[in-house]
Amino acid sequence: MTTVHHVPVLIVGGGLVGLSAALFLEYHGVPYLLVERREQASVLPRSRGVHTRTVELFRQVGLERRVQQLAATALKAGAFGGASRGATLRTATPLNLDGLYRALASAEPSPSQFCFAPQVLLEPLLAAAARERGGDLRFGAELVAFRADDEGVTATLRDHSGESIVRADYLLAADGAGSSIRRALGIGGWDLPPTHHYINAFVHVDLTEVLGGRTFSQCEIRNDDVRCLVLSKNNTDEWSFHLEFDPTVQTPADYPDDRCAALIRAAIGAPDIPVRVLAKSAWDTGVFVADEYRRGRVFLVGDAAHRHAPWGGYGANTGIADVHNLVWKLAAVLSGVAGDALLDSYRDERRPRALIAAEQARLGTDFATRYGLPTADNADELARQTDFGTVMSRFRYCSNAVLGGESASHVDTLTGQVGTRLPHLWIDADVQVSTLDLAGPGFAILVAGAAAAWHAAAAEAQRDHGFELTVDALPAELWSARTGLPEGGALIVRPDGVVAARSDAGLSPASLTAVVRTLTGRTEADVRAATSA
Repeated sequence: MTTVHHVPVLIVGGGLVGLSAALFLEYHGVPYLLVERREQASVLPRSRGVHTRTVELFRQVGLERRVQQLAATALKAGAFGGASRGATLRTATPLNLDGLYRALASAEPSPSQFCFAPQVLLEPLLAAAARERGGDLRFGAELVAFRADDEGVTATLRDHSGESIVRADYLLAADGAGSSIRRALGIGGWDLPPTHHYINAFVHVDLTEVLGGRTFSQCEIRNDDVRCLVLSKNNTDEWSFHLEFDPTVQTPADYPDDRCAALIRAAIGAPDIPVRVLAKSAWDTGVFVADEYRRGRVFLVGDAAHRHAPWGGYGANTGIADVHNLVWKLAAVLSGVAGDALLDSYRDERRPRALIAAEQARLGTDFATRYGLPTADNADELARQTDFGTVMSRFRYCSNAVLGGESASHVDTLTGQVGTRLPHLWIDADVQVSTLDLAGPGFAILVAGAAAAWHAAAAEAQRDHGFELTVDALPAELWSARTGLPEGGALIVRPDGVVAARSDAGLSPASLTAVVRTLTGRTEADVRAATSA
């Protein structure tokens, strides 16, 4: 008789999104099993930039310092950033990005900072952290079949020792853009055809002499022999050359290592320079956003739910935000303090963010437009662009998991609006405690000044509901100035750091229990069932 192993959550896919989901589940005390068919992390440095909001999410689970330490060692020379273009790397000149830098300087205040941490380095760090915390990670194991029903998912896994059966309450499909889980479920979506096709050739080539101290994030090369983008990996001898090709007359098989090396030499402008191809893969700029993010007990996350060109760095960062949004909801439902309806808010909140990310990435198709530089024919594209900080941090959710959120997708400044990320304020700058550090793993009530009434209401609500509620009294003058709340006013903040309700818009000590029930999708029937149990 086959032994069936039970686990609350099965994660299929061990890339950045799957590994982040594992760490977030651990933070919320939810056991999981992660399977990844690869034996080890990919050597291709696909994702590189970790947006400030993503670093905030790693901060919540105690990994910010390790990620920043990793980033500090990623480059052997120079700094990350900038853009150049030319006929060859020898002759390329930098673009004037003053406008972009001004936009970045006006970023939303945060306790965290953007960092350069290529996927090839970050994945092993996340996997190691998950294992250190007791996570069950199985690389070299793959999902070969699954069957979902109303109570969970039965999955057949295969590794070097054979097949095994796992019964999970929920399945997270983090299995990439070609998701076999999504295809098996027959989930379609909105798509746009590719504008470009590339061979991503990750190579060892020492460009120290060629560049002479010049650095860039991306360099566009166009000459009679090759059209490509060059992306930095360590600014000295590891680089990614994205070689453009026409799929109507060629295939990736037409690009063996020796041909790639020859094209790379042509892009460098150095016909005799040694080039060693370390890895390569084909990709395109096609767009896909799934119509459904949830099918019963199965959830699509990351590239399985949405894919687009990497311009703007929204891919992995959006996917990590997906699982951060989803995991606290799964934890609440699994523990019995939230109703199943809460899980529907995952699609309601995250799919619009994927559509915005896809649109912004598409607007970066043209190299000059990507960096906010005007040309003779890109005025419309520039007018539709939104800066990174707004897309990633100044978002606004509107769903059943926020109370009275408006439909606007972004705000100009974070002031504690319902559906937005909690505004940052240093509570104790000496020990680096931010208001963001007060969010999670339960709900947090942040009060401007005296909080006695909120403490009493929170204790009553927690007895009734079971969901963890903390109360923090913040300096009244500072918190009122940041949020517009009067003294004694409060925000209730979800475990993912999103403002769920305000005391000047339906929240009060007397209504707290009812508000928490509403925010967690818990019905009176759920309460009675939990009480009788």
